[in-house]
Amino acid sequence: MEETIQEEVLIDNLRVKASFSSSSGLLKWTGQGNGSLILEKDLLGISTGPLTITLHAFQLPNNACCGDSQRLRRDIVIDFDLPASHNLWHNEIQNCLNSYGRPKRLLLLVNPFSGKKGAQSVYKAVVEPLLKAAGIHITLRETKFQRHAEELVKSLNLTQFDGIVCVSGDGILVEVLNGLMKREDWEQAIKTPLGIVPAGTGNGMAKSLLDAAGEPCDASNATFAVIRGHTQSLDVAKVVQGNVIFHSLLLLTWGFIADVDIESEKFRWLGSLRLDFYQTLLRIMWLRHYDGKLAYLPAPGYEETGRPYTGELHSEAEVKSEGNHSDIRHKNGKYTSDWRYMDGAFIMVSLQNVPWASQDFLAAPFAKFSDGCLDMIILRDCPQWTLLNLLMTMQNGNSVKSKYLEYVKVKAFRLSPGGRIGSDVQGGYIDLDGEVVARGVGAEGDGSKDLMLYGPTIDVSILRGLATVFSPV
Repeated sequence: MEETIQEEVLIDNLRVKASFSSSSGLLKWTGQGNGSLILEKDLLGISTGPLTITLHAFQLPNNACCGDSQRLRRDIVIDFDLPASHNLWHNEIQNCLNSYGRPKRLLLLVNPFSGKKGAQSVYKAVVEPLLKAAGIHITLRETKFQRHAEELVKSLNLTQFDGIVCVSGDGILVEVLNGLMKREDWEQAIKTPLGIVPAGTGNGMAKSLLDAAGEPCDASNATFAVIRGHTQSLDVAKVVQGNVIFHSLLLLTWGFIADVDIESEKFRWLGSLRLDFYQTLLRIMWLRHYDGKLAYLPAPGYEETGRPYTGELHSEAEVKSEGNHSDIRHKNGKYTSDWRYMDGAFIMVSLQNVPWASQDFLAAPFAKFSDGCLDMIILRDCPQWTLLNLLMTMQNGNSVKSKYLEYVKVKAFRLSPGGRIGSDVQGGYIDLDGEVVARGVGAEGDGSKDLMLYGPTIDVSILRGLATVFSPV
């Protein structure tokens, strides 16, 4: 195979001298027109005619950085004089693309109920055209009801696909995760790369992945990240209460954030504005405090937070490490001396697996995708209007500087949630990745289908780097 080929050709009907390096993937041309592209970074795919090659490009404008400009979709047509030249260039370019290990077959799960119910439009207008330009075979499924995606992947023949992509909010991605973890072959199934195209209200996972690469959070950039085929490991949180197990990718919240997320559902028609409306006009004005107890195993550097805990366990739990995974195990009915605890009144408790809780909420700026830790954010007391300012600073992560917030990296966590202080209503929600898994008496909604009970202890451990996600990095 030749490392560099050169030829005089027509590009977009202009006579140029073109060269292509198979080692670097750089195609450039000069003459009546000038230009260049790097296959790995700028190309979706190619199509060919008798004496033409059409490059389906997706490039940033000249002199633009990915963080401040949008890629542009265009076709670049190369015309050759001789069949031999056409075949040589086609083979070199195609072989170079093939060497990147990009996905060729994808299962697309579209949730038509996400956000403002725009996922189908996002798929048709953005996702499908890009995937087709990349030559990817698409199997499309629409989710019809809650946990439908979980049911689908539990019985799916995964050998037919190179990945599963969710065009939705974060909830469908989490359903897919739990479906994979409930399979008999889960240890192999969980290696399936997962992708997320933002089409919901929160979009915290898509924002976290794209922001880490300096990319704007939108459907086109997320789709291109899937097409390029880069992947990275992602921690999974294992949440347990008795015999019930739920696997989480984003966050666990209790208190203020959970109340806003769940009780603002009635304003879903407002889209992302529903969260701002609800937390500003309602929840801050009538601020709630909850009684509770939590214990945690701090990561190195956070050992002095909270208070030492050596009390009796209500269930068998203590963290041990096995390879890259942390699990909760029994040890003489007591915590080890490494555990810490807090109790009393709380406004908010949140555990973050990724930096962004939603597209405009940088809750945990120090969170990493695969560090074996969750970032715990605690708010115990705060004046109401100071809280409003604090929430505004969460948009850029500066909230962690507040004296009212405690920020602790933890390797394991236990929560015993109590009721609202000063109220006859217990209330309260345990919110995992946007889904209520437990709610107190008097809380909104029908709790008959909740996975867990509100009040009994909930244990959280980390399965380090267990999941694999498509990533632009």
